[in-house]
Amino acid sequence: MPEDYKVMTAWDMDERVYKYLLGSACKSPEEPLAWLPKKDPTSKINILMLVSDKEDGHAVGIYALNHDVDRDVWTLSYVNRYDDWGKGYTVEGMNALMMHAAKVYGARTFEGECAKENIGSRRVMEKLGMVYDHSSSYTKNDGSATFESDVFLLTIQKEIV
Repeated sequence: MPEDYKVMTAWDMDERVYKYLLGSACKSPEEPLAWLPKKDPTSKINILMLVSDKEDGHAVGIYALNHDVDRDVWTLSYVNRYDDWGKGYTVEGMNALMMHAAKVYGARTFEGECAKENIGSRRVMEKLGMVYDHSSSYTKNDGSATFESDVFLLTIQKEIV
């Protein structure tokens, strides 16, 4: 059992954080224990990173890349504590994670999707150098909301890595 799962309550139990995410906010601090131990730390298709503040060490959020092997595209996902929104953590952390995936796994194409009204996530993708590719939509896992969305892509050249 992961020992630091309780730090995740800072974002996992916050409805504001989950507004545009596929899942729903947790009802108890123990809920992540249903899926967290199933994450394989040696996986070559799913990279998960807990991000901490450089100054005081508080947990900021979790950033992930998932490799769609059939399309050879790595999809971005991230979640931060509400109090840490707009502080640049996501751009810095996702950029580091993307460069890691490029160096270690040969990742070249990255994809991110956000609700059209989620301006903060749109800015993250643009700051990462991603460009608009097409419009789409998605529905939360519990069916409670459907969002019109934009999909962004970034393809990096081998020389950059």
